[in-house]
Amino acid sequence: MLAIGRTSRWAAGIAVALTLVLAFPTGAQAAVGDIGFVRTISYNVPGAVHIGPVNPLDWASAATMRPTGDTVYVVAGGDGGSGTAKPAISSFRRAADDTLTFTECMGGVTGCRPTRVGGVVLPDRLYAAGSVVAAGSHVYASTPAAVVGFRTLTNGDLDTDFCAWDHDCGGVAALPGLAPWSTADHALTATADGRDLYLYAAGSGKGAVYHLRHDNGTGRLAFHGCIGEAMPGCTTIGRTGVMTSAGDAVLSADGRSLYIVARNPGSVTHFRRDLATGSLAETGCLSEAGTSGCNVPTTDGLLGITRGAITPAGDSLYVSGPGGVSHLRRLTGNGDLAYQGCIGFAAGCRPTGPQGAYVDVAVSADGASVYGSTQGPSFTWGAATHLRRSSNGDLTYAGCVGEGLPAMCREIGPTGVMNHAGPLLAPDSRVLYSLGVHWRGALTQLTRQTS
Repeated sequence: MLAIGRTSRWAAGIAVALTLVLAFPTGAQAAVGDIGFVRTISYNVPGAVHIGPVNPLDWASAATMRPTGDTVYVVAGGDGGSGTAKPAISSFRRAADDTLTFTECMGGVTGCRPTRVGGVVLPDRLYAAGSVVAAGSHVYASTPAAVVGFRTLTNGDLDTDFCAWDHDCGGVAALPGLAPWSTADHALTATADGRDLYLYAAGSGKGAVYHLRHDNGTGRLAFHGCIGEAMPGCTTIGRTGVMTSAGDAVLSADGRSLYIVARNPGSVTHFRRDLATGSLAETGCLSEAGTSGCNVPTTDGLLGITRGAITPAGDSLYVSGPGGVSHLRRLTGNGDLAYQGCIGFAAGCRPTGPQGAYVDVAVSADGASVYGSTQGPSFTWGAATHLRRSSNGDLTYAGCVGEGLPAMCREIGPTGVMNHAGPLLAPDSRVLYSLGVHWRGALTQLTRQTS
């Protein structure tokens, strides 16, 4: 266990001001979905809650919540090998008012418990981790060399670890067509019941989705097939050039569709999922350039897209990229997509809101709001942007909260925690968590108007 006790992680006498800073446009009345700053957890940042002597948030790359809702897990992949930031996964206990308290970490960061496989200490096991999911009583993070698994204790803390894919792992010894570090781009998602995990891995001009079946008793993963393009040993989709780079894997709430978002060529590929077996079949795609017969959008909104989020009702998929957020209407019967437009500054999009790159996108649990993690040029500012959702799924700008853009966004107070914008986690309708990536890493809590 981590040597530092939970109560000693907070400096004595810290009083956290929960003053609400609403993020709706100046002069407007607060409405459902508007967000306000609550507090930031970071490392030695004035105005933020000090995380303590251990700093596992530097280069934070993804976050997920335990199915019980009591713990948030944040994974950080390290800084690329310079040695100034090591990889780690950290646990934050979630209180009834949605505030988070750092409890422990595992990884290569000094002060965290080391990751182990078969009793062997492997401190860099989480190096370059890019996504994290909770499945039943386990948590999994994906890296370019492994899917690393952790068992959770009753209180949500992480216990033993294991992994699948490379030669140091238990469970699946190898995945067809993949050698560790041969595919730098990856994304991981899990079904709501935690039974099936899907790993999207891409690189060297090809990519595939790997189906892994989760055993909730042992946490081990069993390989159940793969599908993609030009990947040896996998079922081919009959297309090329649509799954070649970093992106996202997004499952619909009904479990019937999996969507793969790829930065290059700016594409969304639809896989229909068999509910009984978990197997996938490719059924269509959209691409910015019409790659390999994909449908072509009417704007440049899909250029460089990397993240996606689907509504709880399953009627819309939103994807984010440097030019904004694009709306893809979804037929709930078969999961097929139709491009509906975008908001941002890409050609053909409605030019409203902060003119920055959309790093991530999230949808509120009530389906009324879409949020973008927005990054200014040269890291001059960062913000969480509120996009109000209409009855047909189209988006309108409704305000932002962040730092470094006072003419448009409500300032949170602390600095250096959102201007390197990171992923968003929207676990329910009353709260939004925003990750700051570099250089100290941060976790900012934003409250959300529900009525």
